[in-house]
Amino acid sequence: MSAFSTVLSTSLVCPTPSAVEGVSASVINTGWTVVDWSKVDRDARGGKVQLPFLVGVIEHPDGRVWVDAGLGSQTRAGRYPRLLPTGNLEVPVGGTAIEQTGGPPRLVLTTHLHYDHISGILDLPSDVTVWTTAEEWATARTSNAAFPERLMQKAATWHVEALVAGTSAQVLGVPAKDVLGDGTVWYMSTPGHTPGSASVLVRGEDHVWLFVGDTAWVDSHLLSGNRPRHVSWLVDGRPRDLRRSLQWARSLRAACPDLNIVAGHEPAWVR
Repeated sequence: MSAFSTVLSTSLVCPTPSAVEGVSASVINTGWTVVDWSKVDRDARGGKVQLPFLVGVIEHPDGRVWVDAGLGSQTRAGRYPRLLPTGNLEVPVGGTAIEQTGGPPRLVLTTHLHYDHISGILDLPSDVTVWTTAEEWATARTSNAAFPERLMQKAATWHVEALVAGTSAQVLGVPAKDVLGDGTVWYMSTPGHTPGSASVLVRGEDHVWLFVGDTAWVDSHLLSGNRPRHVSWLVDGRPRDLRRSLQWARSLRAACPDLNIVAGHEPAWVR
């Protein structure tokens, strides 16, 4: 059954800030890669672009939560991942998520299990709980060359969440789980870039955030842009589902101008 059980429309009720005090979100960058824009979007723009590896940082009275873990010290040292070249990555000293935040989070909510979103997990104590979706976990061995290395499997306490239409709660038209039990942080099924990709909705005290991972790499994808077909063929696990998830994110952007939607590698979030 498709994850999308409802169709967004102009009558969509946009998410609003939470009444829970002390909840906020921000974005940090854990490193860079430089690529040709022609590998990012099909539009006519040329030249090189510096793409960041973003992590969402959620502050909550019950403890800090990360959305993804970005690039970590093992990637900086060239030790992870072992199966893929990482020579075009810059992970500055002091730039990993744990270095910037000063300590481990309570939880990590992964949008998917590609190495550039989970490398920083290797910097954390193994008792930190890391969420992924059941579909992502089940397909990681067959659809993800950078995971599951034994090192990563043992690096954290993994929590595998089933997000299924008809049985899970529905938030903004997709299956979702209330992570902390107070309606402030929702883990949402948005498959396509990988079979079990997820997004994270944060209802902060003052602002609402939606972290969509690599459903959109950059803001132009949230408008009308698309990654080149040959690149999508290489990196996107389920293109048909990705088109649905991307249209879902675009509809939210159009209908909810106060919603901060964070694409996985958008340079504008780096200040």
